[in-house]
Amino acid sequence: MMKNASDENLIKAAGAGDTAAFGELVRRYQDRVLTFMAWHFSLPSEEALDMTQEAFLAAWKGAGGYRGEALFKTWLFSVARNTGLSYFRHYLAKKAESAGLLFGDEEFENIPDAAPGTLERLEAGERNAAVRAAVEKLPDKLKTALLLREWERLSYEEISAVLRVPVGTVRSRLHNAHARLLALLGDTI
Repeated sequence: MMKNASDENLIKAAGAGDTAAFGELVRRYQDRVLTFMAWHFSLPSEEALDMTQEAFLAAWKGAGGYRGEALFKTWLFSVARNTGLSYFRHYLAKKAESAGLLFGDEEFENIPDAAPGTLERLEAGERNAAVRAAVEKLPDKLKTALLLREWERLSYEEISAVLRVPVGTVRSRLHNAHARLLALLGDTI
């Protein structure tokens, strides 16, 4: 029964304390939020998982305040983004205070491709690595807009709501992100 319920009905039920409804939302979105955390914040898998859990905890605590003005997924990615930003403000302040150093460039685990042949897998893996490296070189504003559009399949309006910028700004950021990726990747893809 929960599997057929809309996201909006589930979050309203969760806001009233229904843990099963919230569990269904976690099941639906945990992989997407995890991917967003890993890519957007350039985190290793373990830290991305921790931040994903923190984001869902924040969503659970804020479920009663969900007003339905935006789609649930838009609201959830806003919560995830804010959770990540809060984490990094705290993390960077703590690191700077204790060690005087900023975090390093740790890589997160590669997810193997489902290509049937070994050669195809290697080539696809090389392309994926090149795309990931190019995406990592984008400024955060462009990278976030690109990830929400291409990986999370959010509409321009939904991205606008998550990032709290006008739709025209979203379009501009996506155009600039695509142009920079094409320049960075050249013949790679």
